Amino acid sequence: MKARVLLVVAVVGLAGCDAAEAREPGPDLAVAESSPAQRYRGSGFVIEDATHGPQLCETATASLVPQCQGLDIAGWSWDAVAHTTRGATRFGRFEVTGTYDGSRLTLTEPPGPPRPPADRSSPDFTSPCPAPAGGWRVVDDAKATDAALERARALVASTPDAGGLWVDLRDDTNDPRTLVLNVRTTGDPATHEKRLRRVWGGALCVSPATRTTAELERIQAGVEKSFPGVFQAGIDVVANRVSARIYVATDETRRAADERFGPGAVELVPFLRPV
Repeated sequence: MKARVLLVVAVVGLAGCDAAEAREPGPDLAVAESSPAQRYRGSGFVIEDATHGPQLCETATASLVPQCQGLDIAGWSWDAVAHTTRGATRFGRFEVTGTYDGSRLTLTEPPGPPRPPADRSSPDFTSPCPAPAGGWRVVDDAKATDAALERARALVASTPDAGGLWVDLRDDTNDPRTLVLNVRTTGDPATHEKRLRRVWGGALCVSPATRTTAELERIQAGVEKSFPGVFQAGIDVVANRVSARIYVATDETRRAADERFGPGAVELVPFLRPV
C-alpha cells in the first residue's frame, strides 16, 4: 500500500548544475568538527568479498550471498567473530565502535552483537488541510478515478510552482473515491486548486510549500556532491525537504547544509552515533 503511495508522490531524478551545485565538493564536513579521538558506534552488516575488504553497511541485498558497498573497516578480524562464509564472501551483523576519518572506521573495541535499529519515524501522510464541512468527500464522481488521479499527477509534474504530491489513503480500500490528494505549491493554493479541479473530482488538499520539486531535485544533487559521507538521499515530499543518510552528522555539518541550501532544506540522518 505504501509503495503505491510513494509511486504517486513523485519519481525523483537528479538535475543539472546550477547555483545549488556551484561549490566544488570539499572535505567531508561530517568530520570537520570531530576530534580524531571521537568514537562512533553503529549496527549493521559487515561484509567482505573478492572485490573489497570488510565494509560496514546499514543494509545489504537480500540474497543467499548478501552484497553491499559501505564503509571500510580497519582493524577487523573474522577470526574474532562468529560469521557466515559462502564462497569468497564472509558476512554477519554486528555492532561496531571506532574512530571515523571521513573514509573508514578504525575499530577501538571488539565488535559485539547488533542492536535493534533505532526507531525511525515514518512519513505522516495525513492531509495538512482541515477537513471541509461535512468531511472529505467526492465532488465529481466522473473525475474520482485512477485515470483522473494520473491526470492530476501529470498536471502537478508539469506545473513549475508545484512542490510535489502524495495521497492520504484514509482506509485500506485503495479507492480513489476515499483518498485525499495532497499537493504542495509555492504559488497561490487557491489558483492551484482551481487548476486541479479541471481533472480531479476527489477529495483535495492544496497546501503551501517553501521549495518546488525542481528545487528539491537540485538540492538532492548538491547534497550528494558536497557531502562525501552521504550514502543515500531522497526527497521527502510531505516535509518538503531532502532527507539524506550520512555516516556521521555533526553540528558543523548541519550548519553547512543550512547555509548552503537554506534552513530546514536538508535533514541529515546519521548512521554512526557518537559514543
